[in-house]
This record gives sequence, C-alpha cells and structure tokens, in this order.
Amino acid sequence: MSQGPLAQSSERSALFARLGMTAQHEDIHRMMLVTQVGRDRLSEDPANLIPHLRTDPSIGSPYKWDEISETAKHREILNIVNFADYRTRPYYEMGRYVTGVNEENWVVRWYLWHSFRYRDNRDHGRKPIPAQVCTSKWGVR
Repeated sequence: MSQGPLAQSSERSALFARLGMTAQHEDIHRMMLVTQVGRDRLSEDPANLIPHLRTDPSIGSPYKWDEISETAKHREILNIVNFADYRTRPYYEMGRYVTGVNEENWVVRWYLWHSFRYRDNRDHGRKPIPAQVCTSKWGVR
C-alpha cells in the first residue's frame, strides 16, 4: 500500500477516489455494506465490550462503536475480509496493511465504522440492503 490508511471518518467520495470507484460501482459499494452483519455481531455480544464496561448495568445492547474493544473490532474486520465475496475481495485487498505483526484493513474498518455511525446517529430511511447481498459463507444475522 503506497498511501496510508484512509481515516474511518472520511467522506464516501474520498473512499471511492482511493479505491478507484465511480458511481458505476454503486453495486459493489452496496455489497460492502454487508459489514452491517458484522456490526450486529459486535453489538450483540457483551464479550465484545471494553473490559470495564462489561459489568456496567447502564450499558446495553446494541453496543456502540466506542464501547467495543479494539480486539473485538480487529477480529471482526479480519472475519469480514476472510469471508469476502469474490466481487468485494479486490477492494478489501486494497485496504490491507500490516503494523508490526498485526494485519489491518482500513476499507473494512471504514465500512464498519460507518455502519455503526448510521445506525446510531442517522435517519433510518435509507434503502435496505437486498437479501442476496447479505448472504455469504458465514450466513446472515
């Protein structure tokens, strides 16, 4: 990777530019929104919480991005990459980088972060993802 990771808070236009995507890639973009399934896995299991929040009775599911441990996020990012569809895998590969001994993926992190952001802070009047996009080897949640 010649450039560093794109910040997860970057605009969609910056993501598309970095990945060489245009409006004609909207179907690929919608397929990568399958990270919503990963978001649901992360935000349902209390084991994914930052340790000091696990015993806090005021914290309830669905958990927010800032309440989830980096270890759980990292594990889910790699899970999404490992089970990627052949159409999305090339874009995820563009986001792969290694820090020390850890494999990272800024593309999946961007989609996962935005999935949490839209669920927690945005209008829910967006178009739903078609069912066939949400299915994969690891199923639909």
